[in-house]
Amino acid sequence: MDDLKRYYDAVSKDYDDVFGMLIYRVLDAVTWKFLEPYVPAGPDALVLDAGGGTGRWATRMAAKGCRVVLMDVSEGMLKVASRRIEKEGLQDRISIQKGDITATAYASESFDLILCEHALFLLNKPDAALVEFMRVLKKGGRLVISVHNRYVQALCPLEMPETEDMDNALKVLLGPKLGSMTQDGRVSIHTYTPDAFRTLLERNGFLVEKIVGKGMSMPIRISKDLFTKKDYSEELFGKILEFEFALCEKQDALALAGHLQAIAHKP
Repeated sequence: MDDLKRYYDAVSKDYDDVFGMLIYRVLDAVTWKFLEPYVPAGPDALVLDAGGGTGRWATRMAAKGCRVVLMDVSEGMLKVASRRIEKEGLQDRISIQKGDITATAYASESFDLILCEHALFLLNKPDAALVEFMRVLKKGGRLVISVHNRYVQALCPLEMPETEDMDNALKVLLGPKLGSMTQDGRVSIHTYTPDAFRTLLERNGFLVEKIVGKGMSMPIRISKDLFTKKDYSEELFGKILEFEFALCEKQDALALAGHLQAIAHKP
């Protein structure tokens, strides 16, 4: 956890810069489509944004009227979040907590909704987080959570295959790790197949309502030069999004998605 904290403290100032890229705008649009319907609007409702970083999702959710606890291990990320929250005038609805999402210290059945977006892939022991989410989520409350899809992550290095790329692709395909966020290998990236993702949730007591795919059109079908652009036409964005929405809920197509997002609830 200390390595994870140091990494995100170091990148926090520039972390949000990438979200102007075409690929992230598409991923964000799909994420919100399958998050917004579950965000409670009442001022008494409480949401946990687990590993919420710079507050990109906390502010969106709080703008609907609920209260949000933004929890992250990185002080640097939370400082960025604090400035965002103040800028948007949401200080009365968002509480910032530096902490470990596998041990939140909140009372059982505190939250109406838990979001864990782009965070579970960093945990060496994901079950610990899900056990904690189950504990602090109210009965009937929903968990919206995402992971990296192992199949697509394994195929990405094959765009221009060399021997080393083939070896790396096979390692990702046959094992749980994609690689590391750091050169020293201390912050691992973990990947899941669609079946493994569902199994992870179900063995920790969650009832999975649906799993949707995100990034069905990228990154192995659209060139990296295009999907990392920050300057692109709204027409192109709209067409890609139309394609994404047409495919993302088809369960037999989940293996095509770069990321997987589950909507589950506590029975």
